[in-house]
Amino acid sequence: MNQLVRMSQIGDAEGVQEPSADLRVPFAQSGAFVCKYIIGEPNDRAICCGAPVSDGKSWCAFHRRIVFEPTRPGRIR
Repeated sequence: MNQLVRMSQIGDAEGVQEPSADLRVPFAQSGAFVCKYIIGEPNDRAICCGAPVSDGKSWCAFHRRIVFEPTRPGRIR
């Protein structure tokens, strides 16, 4: 599922800490409201971040800043 995210929702890259490795869960067992960012290789035993997320987002704030690249002035898409 694709999600539209405003760049203002991603937040300051320097102010967001990486979630604890203790939160990681197998992707197949990840439920709603946890970060689905896959750590390592995406395979049948993939591990995802597992950090809590809000508003039905797919990624926590730390991983959203990796997934989405901020637009640069003058860049044409």
